[in-house]
Amino acid sequence: GIFSANAQTITAPVGQSLTITNPIDVTVAGGSVNVPADGSYNFGTTKILSVKGTNNLFLGASAGVLNTAVNNVFVGGGAGQNNTSGPGNLFFGSFAGYNNSSGPFNTFMGISAGEGNTTGGYNLFIGAGAGFANTTGQYNLFLGTSSGRSNGAGNNNIFVGYNSGYSNAGVDGNSYVGYNSGYSNQTGTSNSALGQNAGYLNTSGSQNVFVGGVAGYSLTSGNLNTFIGASSDIGAGAPVGITNASAIGANAKVVASNTIVLGNAATTITGKGLAAGQTGLRFANVDSGTTPIAVGGNRILTVDGAGNVILGSLNGGTINSAGGPVAESTWKNQDGYLYNNSTNGVVINGSGLDGNSLIVKGGVLSKEVNVKVEGSESWPDYVFKPSYKRMTLDEVEKFININGHLPNVASATEMAATGNNLNKTDIKLLEKVEELTLYLLEMKKSNEAQNAEIQNLKKQVKSLRRK
Repeated sequence: GIFSANAQTITAPVGQSLTITNPIDVTVAGGSVNVPADGSYNFGTTKILSVKGTNNLFLGASAGVLNTAVNNVFVGGGAGQNNTSGPGNLFFGSFAGYNNSSGPFNTFMGISAGEGNTTGGYNLFIGAGAGFANTTGQYNLFLGTSSGRSNGAGNNNIFVGYNSGYSNAGVDGNSYVGYNSGYSNQTGTSNSALGQNAGYLNTSGSQNVFVGGVAGYSLTSGNLNTFIGASSDIGAGAPVGITNASAIGANAKVVASNTIVLGNAATTITGKGLAAGQTGLRFANVDSGTTPIAVGGNRILTVDGAGNVILGSLNGGTINSAGGPVAESTWKNQDGYLYNNSTNGVVINGSGLDGNSLIVKGGVLSKEVNVKVEGSESWPDYVFKPSYKRMTLDEVEKFININGHLPNVASATEMAATGNNLNKTDIKLLEKVEELTLYLLEMKKSNEAQNAEIQNLKKQVKSLRRK
């Protein structure tokens, strides 16, 4: 209760609440103070704490003074000062969200973070001056001092790092991570930059990728370019508005559109010069006049005067064209298949993977396969020689029970490890067939002897029955 209607200092009874309708000095001892819904705590004439509206909390000079919305928290002098109907906002820092009027569900943390926002919603700005000029932009994430500072109406942008996306003036879909990354961009859309000063000077280019410290630093305009690696960039003489160019590797520099440069040594692959509908490779600074590396054999890959890669042949150390990628005299490309017209066939020399000269990744279809046998002595006719020692069937059975496969035949584990050598496998299979034939012949002789003995016993039985 109030002890005196004219009292200037009021002490509430312990354990009781005190309702205040006029500005007064209050001493609370173990109780609480109730302020009307539109009331506030003031220092002098400055409102410093208010719960104006529904489920709101405003702490700071003029924080949320015009608010009529719900579920807002504004902390700091001038934080959310002009908010009227925007719900679900969190503004933390002097002048954070200062001009927000109806923008919903924003989080601005830092001095002047999101200060210019009016109707933009669903933004997260953290850092002094982050998203300072944002007015209507939505779904943006700015993390770092002055990140996205100039963004006005841009949507769906992500800027992480001091001054990242600083000049982004109202465009969508850019992602910049790193100190000063994407600093100068104003109108370019859908760019991605990762690294300190990556894409720093780009102002209007779109759909570019910058990865690495200072990657693509010098690009000012141009679309669909890719820079990967520290200091990868456009080089001297590159056209303004370069397009679809890629510099990959530290210090790689690209100077022409539709070109890929790999590494600082500037190995270049380009589609320039190929006619419409053609496919192939063209190597910069390499043509038919380039000194070749000496090679052996009778077929090599080389380039013609236009830089096109073709199949060539060696003749006395001189490189001669074979008439294009496929020589019609020996090879024919028809119906999607490569045919060899030589009556002598094709011989492949050398050794590739695991010592093999020819490796086919996929099935092989052939009408005939002739596997060369190295000497007649290797063919299993030796099984029929008297000197050949076969295991007895009891020994074979015992071996199978212990090892799980036939004697002298590779196991499944060995096959998986070394592959199936058709020559050796055929020899072993024939060896087992011939051994099986000999076993059958022995069983035939044994069966014939048994049958003869049975017939003799039958005769004896029949004779005894007659007596």
